[in-house]
Amino acid sequence: MSTSDQQQKSKKHRFDFRKKTSDELADEWAEKSVELPRMPFFYINIYQFCMPIFVLVVINFSIYYLYDLLSVQIIWQIIFLPLIFIIDYLMYMWSMTKFCKILHWYYNKRSPAKTGVYSRKFTKHNVADLSVHYYHLRGFMYKWPVFISKKSIFPWMVNFVLRDMAANKIDKDAIYGDAYVSLEFTNLHQGAVIMDGVTLSSHVNDSIFGNLTIEEVTVEKNGVMQTNSIMAPGGTISEGTAIGPKSYVPKSWRIERDDSKFIYGAPAKKFRKASFIELLPDSYKKQWLEKQKNIQ
Repeated sequence: MSTSDQQQKSKKHRFDFRKKTSDELADEWAEKSVELPRMPFFYINIYQFCMPIFVLVVINFSIYYLYDLLSVQIIWQIIFLPLIFIIDYLMYMWSMTKFCKILHWYYNKRSPAKTGVYSRKFTKHNVADLSVHYYHLRGFMYKWPVFISKKSIFPWMVNFVLRDMAANKIDKDAIYGDAYVSLEFTNLHQGAVIMDGVTLSSHVNDSIFGNLTIEEVTVEKNGVMQTNSIMAPGGTISEGTAIGPKSYVPKSWRIERDDSKFIYGAPAKKFRKASFIELLPDSYKKQWLEKQKNIQ
């Protein structure tokens, strides 16, 4: 065999990548396991649920003490009952956020929340990296307050919960639809709009046993993420830019504004040359042009 043939064979062998089958992956991961301690998560649930109840007990005891002190008639107590229920409902969410903020401060003291790439190697009973362990605890703690605020009669509470409890920078004018919000490292500027079905993720796992990547996701002033679009960690929507529905912003991908261009796709293209009309199917394009002609 000649030298050139040997070099070609060596080069082919070097770059001969092959996707592994599910059976091969199962054999490779057979000896691996994911074990996390259960009790810390159980304690978080008890803490989140019970601590706000003590606040409600104090509030309602005070109210009924005033009723007794002022000799309020039963008919007025019944009339005020719906208002008291709404106050209890709001105070439960508010106090839960504050108690979780205290717990968040404690976790941050043990291991500060920060961006980066972390190993997800597992020891016998936990993850090896302490930062990942407290990341799991913080993520678990966020989920219940965010869920009940999204499903409550006070939808504006979602921004309050994410801004007050976690490491997020969310402007008061930012708008969330019914979206899957990033629990940490979300940076939404003034006028940012997150429409229904959008997924913002400041973290991603490379695989079941791969690294954990945590990076900030950013929507700058008046940026818009339209329905069912996705942003991966490190993604940025620049000022005044909107991306189309069902688009994907990959890791560390910045979308720049380009006047009169419709930015969309998977991945979302930075400079899409097609106009909005050119993207329409022929049947809709004809209707659109006729409608514009009638308007003129």
